[in-house]
Amino acid sequence: MATVAQHLSYSHNGKTVHTIKADLASISVVDIGAKSVNDQAYFGVNGTFFSGSSLLGIAMQGGSAVRTGGTRSGQACNVKTKRGTMFCYNSGKSVTTGVVDYASEANLSNVKWAIGGYSLFPNLSYSTDNDYYKAIHGTDSPDNCNAAKEGTQNAYRFGPMSKTQRTAIGWDGSKIWLAVFQSENAWGVRQFMIDRGCNTAIMLDGGGSSQIKYAVIRNGNPVPTNYDPSGVNRSVYSMVRVAAEEWV
Repeated sequence: MATVAQHLSYSHNGKTVHTIKADLASISVVDIGAKSVNDQAYFGVNGTFFSGSSLLGIAMQGGSAVRTGGTRSGQACNVKTKRGTMFCYNSGKSVTTGVVDYASEANLSNVKWAIGGYSLFPNLSYSTDNDYYKAIHGTDSPDNCNAAKEGTQNAYRFGPMSKTQRTAIGWDGSKIWLAVFQSENAWGVRQFMIDRGCNTAIMLDGGGSSQIKYAVIRNGNPVPTNYDPSGVNRSVYSMVRVAAEEWV
């Protein structure tokens, strides 16, 4: 059976969200060098964090890092951090997330691909948004390296409470969802993914890195279309690729 992908757009909290809903078998994680998502011949969204030309998050395909740094979730502020990472394993049939430093900590068999960001925890309940923010790092201020705690996700370094461009990946038990947000905070991204039926989801690199390329069907043919909410066409170094055989 052919793999299928679909572009869907939404308004969430008054702002635009573009998504790709795709079969799991069409997804892979790739190195795209120093290029933007728009400059790629294929579809998908930007991947994990980076510094210079090295990755600061997990990005693996077929058991190997797609680029230098891609086996570890990053050492922001020279502190060992553990970040939310999505794993496709069991020969590409199952999906889970884990909060890990090294990809090997997940201890999963036959990992097809893995991509790192930080946790949305859509499967857990929080009384308030602040409770969720505490879960992904406590109450330290953004960009405060001296306050970063070893073993945490150090999410505050990326300002999860502030609204900016965001990218997320989720799994609803049947399809992978890739989403790029015009402007949202982590709590709003989490709620959006829950509304899509995802009980497994993480956020990827955001800000100027947030980019998506999808197909719009016109006269029966898929037409490549790009959405770059920051408008900077930033070069990134990893991508969650969608290689569906059919767009609907």
